[in-house]
Amino acid sequence: MNQIVINLLIIEDSSIIANAYKNILTEVTNVTFNVTFAKNCDEAVQKIRRTKTQIVILDLQLPISKNERFICGEDLGLLIRKESPNTKILVLTSITDQVRIQNTINEIHPEGFMIKSDIDGIDLKNAITDTLKGKTYYSKTIEGYTRKTYANRITIDDFDRQILYHLSMGEKTKDLSNYIPLSTRAIEVRKTKLKHLLDTKNNENFNLVKEAKKLGFI
Repeated sequence: MNQIVINLLIIEDSSIIANAYKNILTEVTNVTFNVTFAKNCDEAVQKIRRTKTQIVILDLQLPISKNERFICGEDLGLLIRKESPNTKILVLTSITDQVRIQNTINEIHPEGFMIKSDIDGIDLKNAITDTLKGKTYYSKTIEGYTRKTYANRITIDDFDRQILYHLSMGEKTKDLSNYIPLSTRAIEVRKTKLKHLLDTKNNENFNLVKEAKKLGFI
């Protein structure tokens, strides 16, 4: 059988883990992977925009971009969907927070979603194989979350995360428009929505940031 050649990007800040993924991929039958790496948001943005990639293995916890535009893996996932909508995304992370996981699924709709502690090399090979066949692969923890019904689903988008991030860095609401391409009024509206979604009883930014950190959004 002819070998299929697949361009694959691994976005992972640990070189040891990234190379372990690459070694496992060599065991997938009938497929040759041209693998490239990105260890932070800046490198990932460059690779996403300049390289034609069929599959991306994406971690969610990454060093932010220098311009603070890309804060986490979710931001990169949205960029991939915009720049290369046919690229398949496999999220592979150590994050286990249920709300953040559901939010990522709602936003990015990844073809695969795995918790690192759930899987071994065989599972990763199966995930890649299923993805190439057009199937979706979730590890056991993700499957458990997706089976549950949520009365109130929290959806935090790119701008919301930027607002939360800059507030966590001590910026005042009136100054956020210097960092985010929204008007101060639009930012205030989003802050009100975030306070409602995160069930923040107090109007102080500190409490909003505290709840956001608790749920893993920043």
